[in-house]
Amino acid sequence: MAVTLQQVADACGVSRGTVDRALHGKEGVRPEVARRVREAARELGYIPRRAGTAELRRARIGVVLHTGSSAFVQQLAKRLRRFPEQAMLPVDVLLRVMDDTDVHHQLALIDDLVHNEQLDGLVLMPLAHTLLRSRINALSENEGIPVVTVNTDIPDSARLAYVGPDNIACGRTAAALMGMTMHGKGRVLPILGQRSGHFADTQRLNGFLAELEEHYPAVEVLPPEYCYLDQALAERITRRVLREVEGINGIYLSSVGRSGVYRALCGVGANGRIHVVVHDLTPDNLQMVRDGVVDFVVGQGEKTQGSLPLRLLYQFFAKRQPPEKKLYPTEIEVKFRCNLL
Repeated sequence: MAVTLQQVADACGVSRGTVDRALHGKEGVRPEVARRVREAARELGYIPRRAGTAELRRARIGVVLHTGSSAFVQQLAKRLRRFPEQAMLPVDVLLRVMDDTDVHHQLALIDDLVHNEQLDGLVLMPLAHTLLRSRINALSENEGIPVVTVNTDIPDSARLAYVGPDNIACGRTAAALMGMTMHGKGRVLPILGQRSGHFADTQRLNGFLAELEEHYPAVEVLPPEYCYLDQALAERITRRVLREVEGINGIYLSSVGRSGVYRALCGVGANGRIHVVVHDLTPDNLQMVRDGVVDFVVGQGEKTQGSLPLRLLYQFFAKRQPPEKKLYPTEIEVKFRCNLL
């Protein structure tokens, strides 16, 4: 049942008018009382009534993410878990993060949430597979559970909306930065986290290759190597290529494997001599910029990815307001040594 303004007032021992003023930041309420009212409203799951709407119950939204070993995914999971409380959004987040990229594991997590948790909606970071497309379609069209995809997308599915980066544009951005840094010539090694199953790796690489071919044709791109989410393998790949291939002056990392590459470069004294472009504004990546190992970090709008999917689903479920758009591309941010805080 919906939580009312009067219930919040009763819990705090104040009037309805005091609660209204406190929640809307109006004058006439002592700071300690306003803080107590906001905390009570958040704990009770109350949201202010808008004109023409009813006070609404809490929504139950499942979240399924993959590649849990990624520092970015860990940050995204933390934001999605904390956002409802920070924004006073009456949503219970049921978070599932898988370490692997197994399609059947992801399907099992979705089914467990749907069958056992009485979901109102689902935020999904989908793996690249037709089975995931079919499951999204069944949830949306047959089971009445709207799905918002985040970070990676299946465009031809029946998902409600997509919130995340344009990964081809992200790859192009990385290539432009690499091309300028290498003065338009040299040899660059791409290292990808996975060969298949993850849209971001493939799309970023496609964008990277297209940008270099169109604007930096003198840059030679070596065949991509795959570390399969294994940092130690990424380190061995880097050491082997630096030892066996002459003229390497750039390394591009599309996703996982960065710490292994960092260790390899520092171990052979190549940091600063080899230009490195990576994705995701994670603490380890930014520290490597400070240490002079990484030239550029390309971000993908983590804050938006960690909040907007929940807002869109809640508005759709509670207020029957469909999203204005199907695509919500997040900002492509670039950090380097001159603009770090």
